[in-house]
Amino acid sequence: METRGSNMGGIFPVLERRWERELAESDPVVVQALERALSGRELQLEETVELLKVKGRELHLLLFTADLLRKKLVGEIATYVVNRNINHTNVCVGSCKFCAFRRPPFHPEAYSLTLEQVRAKAEEAVRMGATEICLQGGLHPLLGLEDYLELIRVIKGVSERLHIHAFSPAELDHLSKKEELRMEEVVKILKEAGLNSVPGTAAEILSDRVRKVICPEKIRTKRWIEIVKTCHRMGIPTTSTMMYGTVETLEERAEHLLLLREIQKETRGFTEFVPLPFVSKNTELSSLGFRGPTFEESLKVHAVARLVLAGYINHLQASWVKLGPEGAMT
Repeated sequence: METRGSNMGGIFPVLERRWERELAESDPVVVQALERALSGRELQLEETVELLKVKGRELHLLLFTADLLRKKLVGEIATYVVNRNINHTNVCVGSCKFCAFRRPPFHPEAYSLTLEQVRAKAEEAVRMGATEICLQGGLHPLLGLEDYLELIRVIKGVSERLHIHAFSPAELDHLSKKEELRMEEVVKILKEAGLNSVPGTAAEILSDRVRKVICPEKIRTKRWIEIVKTCHRMGIPTTSTMMYGTVETLEERAEHLLLLREIQKETRGFTEFVPLPFVSKNTELSSLGFRGPTFEESLKVHAVARLVLAGYINHLQASWVKLGPEGAMT
């Protein structure tokens, strides 16, 4: 069994002193999983699933344990980036059932920002103290590699110091197919133009069973992995994400986390993990009765991710846009 490099010793006695009665009354499987995580041993699939099931006192134990581990790994300072999101187009040939953003070509609500509009948004962001631009859009059938390069050039023209965090694996795949270029070539060209990092979005749940239901036309799990590994290999770091709260099982959530851990062992290219609760408003899934996860589920996902990824992906990003400012700071 692999053990993480950092020393986690000495933490479990704190848990024992603080939660002596709760530990005695809790499921031994849960307690053993928490002890394993705090001692630096990797959680396996069955343990991860059990932790995703906890309620009541065991949920409080999980949250307390994750917080202890957070203090040990990254301390008490929460960092942030002053960032502006620029969604350059909502035109998309995809059909993701969880998406309220996309519009098909020629739809009356479809838009594509001009380069001048992108420049103005970047200039405004700099005036407000932004150091990063996150640039993503739909899979526009008419936009090619040169259009993406122009977006990068315009933003770098505003300030060379702006970090460009742009183009999801789905967008990179779209460009690769449209231009008939290998992924390595696409990433190389974008990097040379000024691309600094790539959002690890389009992951949703890394299970083809789930993807066939919620995003049947989107890249499959294997392709997502290939693209992020290519980025990492070529010196472009990415974030990692998981959109949860649709049709996936707890086992599939757990498998997703363990898969990210395995990729990180190989590449060390993930900068952080961003759990993304499904927001149902104005989506096709909403019309089918899906309402997204409860806040308690979100707490569990964040806490379990902390334990599973500890020592490999130590930074977790809370999506205040989806959780709300209060939820993100919980």
